[in-house]
Amino acid sequence: MEIKVITTKPLKELSSEDLSHFIRFAISTFGSIDDYKHFLPRILELMLSESSTHIIDDFTCFEKLNYAEWETWPENEIQIIKVFFAELWNENINNEENTEFAIGDCFCLMKMYGNIKKTLDLWTKSKTEISTFFIVNGVLNGFAFRTDDNFNKIISDWLYSDPILDKLEKVFFNQKEKELSNRIAIAHSILENKYPISFSF
Repeated sequence: MEIKVITTKPLKELSSEDLSHFIRFAISTFGSIDDYKHFLPRILELMLSESSTHIIDDFTCFEKLNYAEWETWPENEIQIIKVFFAELWNENINNEENTEFAIGDCFCLMKMYGNIKKTLDLWTKSKTEISTFFIVNGVLNGFAFRTDDNFNKIISDWLYSDPILDKLEKVFFNQKEKELSNRIAIAHSILENKYPISFSF
């Protein structure tokens, strides 16, 4: 039924619900890489929609672009993918109404498909409290990222950096709730003293 819908509806009219089954099983179960590329612009467009966060979940869980070996595609297509994910991350990290869960899912995507340096640079520049609280809770409770030692070091060095300490300080001084202030202060102390950060999945 889902395949009939996506092949008869105009591409721009397809919803995240229409495409959800296709995202999970494209290439591996039905269709070719060319078929996937046909629907990919709409899939990416929907990923920028606040109402379609499960599209992000599907990308995180199924890594369909990696399955399609996207890094072997023509250079112009590769660059479009990279630019898109940078924009997706920028939108997520600068949306004060976003959730930490959504930011975490998006970060996992950036780890798979984005440039980690640009990802961290955009995170550093973000002025939203939610992006900072994600750091605070990650420092205190552990970050739920699938990582290796090299990635852990990159993230840890970034967390220990002065710009991130400054980010926590700004939120601390603007915070009126005592419990949250205490959590920020503890996280700041951990980072300032460069205590080990927990990463797991």
